[in-house]
Amino acid sequence: MKIIQELNEKKIPIVRIDNSLEKYKNLPIFQDKVDRANEALKTVGLPKLA
Repeated sequence: MKIIQELNEKKIPIVRIDNSLEKYKNLPIFQDKVDRANEALKTVGLPKLA
């Protein structure tokens, strides 16, 4: 239990990187949704910030 308390007190987050996901890095996953979003941004544009 002491280890969990030590981790909670640290300011740096503890993250484990899963290297098996590297195979998806250059694959066009959800490409149709990306294309639709890009088309919407071209026609409508970005919202104006006040």
